[in-house]
Amino acid sequence: MNLVSSSCIARPYILVGTRARLMLMAVLAVCILILVLFSCRRQIRNLNQSEYCRVISTPVSSNWIKQFKQHEYKIFSQNGEDGVLLWIFANIGTIHQPPRFVEFGVENGKQCNTRFLREHLGWQGLMMDGNNADLSINLRREMISPKNINDLLEKYETPTTIDLLSIDIDFDDYFVWKSILQANRFHARVVVIEFNYEIPPNENRVVDPNRDSRRWTYTNFFGAGILAMAALGRAHGYTLVYGENNAVNLFFVRTCLLLQQGVFDDVPSVEQLHVSKPARQRKPVPETDKSRTWIWNDTVWIP
Repeated sequence: MNLVSSSCIARPYILVGTRARLMLMAVLAVCILILVLFSCRRQIRNLNQSEYCRVISTPVSSNWIKQFKQHEYKIFSQNGEDGVLLWIFANIGTIHQPPRFVEFGVENGKQCNTRFLREHLGWQGLMMDGNNADLSINLRREMISPKNINDLLEKYETPTTIDLLSIDIDFDDYFVWKSILQANRFHARVVVIEFNYEIPPNENRVVDPNRDSRRWTYTNFFGAGILAMAALGRAHGYTLVYGENNAVNLFFVRTCLLLQQGVFDDVPSVEQLHVSKPARQRKPVPETDKSRTWIWNDTVWIP
């Protein structure tokens, strides 16, 4: 006679089976959690990337890229930057409310690219200059270099995405912008940057800022040529769209914005955008110090 019931014999197998199912369910739950976290992280990253690629407003004109010359005019800027910037943002809109900017190399802030935006359109932002400060307009006295620019932007709590970045420091503008781009901590939808118009549009060269500490000595040894600037921008998702008539500043817009609007193919070539004879004649004296050398092809141009 069997004194052990069949239910007692089956119980260990039931317990083992239950534990196995629980372990399997736990493993599946962990896998699902990992997939959810990965998906969320990817969505957040995509949101961050798309933030500066978001077209906010319907373009005023379907071929606005071809109409810069008629919109170039001066209000407070050194040249025609005021009109050019107003035209750009009329067609791509702004992502912040109020819109946000960063500009450095502004002197006392009276003649700069963002004064009209700040005083009449409600823009807010950070200005920096090596010799001037005015807290009433958030102008900070800072000596800017490629090594410290990202820390300065963080110091003054710059948003990770801004509508406009304007760079004019008369010498190593290229390398300061490159430092911002490579750090990938701060992103601008539009960039205005000074260049050296005397460098031909087929020469990809930029000053070597590490050879001496004199910076700009009012000669033609400063900055970067239009091709070097265009190459740097293109390598990091920007397209050169215009160079103002006095050949001081170049204007870049996020390539993704131009593609979304279907106007990327309207952008002129680098050669077409280069101004070899500025409307306002200025001729820096030639550099005679042969120890001051250029860096060639720092960023390779990709046609």
